[in-house]
Amino acid sequence: MSSRAIAIALAALAIGGCYRDVTLSDPLWRDAAVSRPDAGAAIDAGLRDGGWREPSGMCTGSTPVDLLIVVDSSSSMAEEQDSLVAQLPRLIGELVDPPDRDGDSQPDWPAITDLHVGVITPDLGVGGYTIPSCDDEANFGDDGVLREVASADGCSATYPPILEFGAGDDPAAFANDVACVARVGTGGCGFEQPLEAALKALSPSTPQPYTAPDYVPPTFVAGTSGHADGANAGFLRDGSLLAVIVLTDEEDCSVRDVELFDTSSPRYVTDLNLRCFAYPEALHPVERYVGGLLALRADRPDLFALAVIAGIPADAAVPLPSLDDYERILARPEMEERVDPEMPTRLVPSCNGPTGIAFPPRRLVRAVAGVGRGRGTVQSICQEDFTPAVAPIVSLIGRRACAEHAPL
Repeated sequence: MSSRAIAIALAALAIGGCYRDVTLSDPLWRDAAVSRPDAGAAIDAGLRDGGWREPSGMCTGSTPVDLLIVVDSSSSMAEEQDSLVAQLPRLIGELVDPPDRDGDSQPDWPAITDLHVGVITPDLGVGGYTIPSCDDEANFGDDGVLREVASADGCSATYPPILEFGAGDDPAAFANDVACVARVGTGGCGFEQPLEAALKALSPSTPQPYTAPDYVPPTFVAGTSGHADGANAGFLRDGSLLAVIVLTDEEDCSVRDVELFDTSSPRYVTDLNLRCFAYPEALHPVERYVGGLLALRADRPDLFALAVIAGIPADAAVPLPSLDDYERILARPEMEERVDPEMPTRLVPSCNGPTGIAFPPRRLVRAVAGVGRGRGTVQSICQEDFTPAVAPIVSLIGRRACAEHAPL
């Protein structure tokens, strides 16, 4: 099937809110030896969005921004959380007071004066099975519900689930509030499901003004619904830029069959730590998340941004990757998923930095590629200073949060 035919076939999936399992033959979505169900959605943004073309011309005003930050809460993430928190004053500060990096004496984007920030973890539990590190809430984990608690020094005990910034507010104080909530700790489940957690956090249980025509709400483990019109109501707004940032040192393990976590399963018999790799058919396909997230911005698909800070090699990151860049990242030898011969209960790490190791995030790279040109970026977690990672994320969000473009 040609890439154009793939794109047309998937247009209805992305905009119609359906989540069928489609295996594609596009080289970007295939591993060398096996056609995996983590195959991504079509990557021709214009075709996939039903003929939508990106606006051109100078941005004349900003939209509200709804920023969801997904922070890995597993045991290896303490230093990486510190690195992210250190960058939050810059992230918030430059969104609301834009820089002039191109030197044209004009801000690089209109100042954002209406900002929602929410934080979740990728801990969705393990379907009730008994797993070390997943005992606190084995059924649903943190369930994609916006966090309200904090335990770091200098923080309040609780915060509103939706942190709101408006014109005239103090960006430094707001960044401190976000930092308090974003220090999620390291006691979370080691089976990270960042894509599924984000989708559950943001999806409504019924169609909304901002969803696609004929929207079919996704269902989750045990037939549960998304939280956008429930526990997380009010976070996602009609007409806002929806931005998602994922921070993790692991691959996405968004599970479709929770029996994967059953240590006595006759179907899934490898070491528990390798099951997300060994049984990709037990995971949801990546197009569930490409289609599901884009269906939340159906009338303005340009008002979406997805940024991932994960285990790609540090020298593989580029600010705003092209489709060729994603292919090059996935083709890197470090990104090959293979069992570590020196430690056969894990994969070979894809990068090693001052704060620790990380593993190949192939599904996450495919998800960012799948949302379309100019809507995403993938940066490396294997660096102590996240300045090189956060700078392109700020630029991505700031430039996409455009309410109206001047005619050319």
